[in-house]
Amino acid sequence: MQLRRATMDDALDVLSWRNDETTRMNSFTQDEISKESHLKWFKKKLDDDNCLMYILEDKNVKAGSIRVDITDDVGEISYMIAPGERGKGLGKGIIELLETMPEIVGNDNRKQIRCLVGFVNKDNIASAKCFKSNKYTELNAGDIKCYIKIMTDIDSME
Repeated sequence: MQLRRATMDDALDVLSWRNDETTRMNSFTQDEISKESHLKWFKKKLDDDNCLMYILEDKNVKAGSIRVDITDDVGEISYMIAPGERGKGLGKGIIELLETMPEIVGNDNRKQIRCLVGFVNKDNIASAKCFKSNKYTELNAGDIKCYIKIMTDIDSME
């Protein structure tokens, strides 16, 4: 398994995964997304310096995507596994791989991300399990669970 930066060539695959019925059930926005609006959104995200988007490849197959939207030194994770690749443990793996990326650990001249968070619908047990297995702390807020992980030691903070 490996992560690589997403490109516009990945946009239609990501749209297909996003519009999958199971993905929509587990998303905060459950409506299908049009091709036109998705392509605009995807390009905007790729061009955004505060967004990192990756594609998970497993055995030369596109298996999922993961995005980090950065505000100050906090990165908010959104990810999905391609419908045909679910049930293989890739959710745990995609988060684990993300945490090793130079853009995340501060080895690419970016401001270091000190904390990663993920928000999960309370009924999305598979995603909750992926965050927990990567040692994220769970916070409950009604219908939403927040998973948080500090990425740097307190002593190393400026």
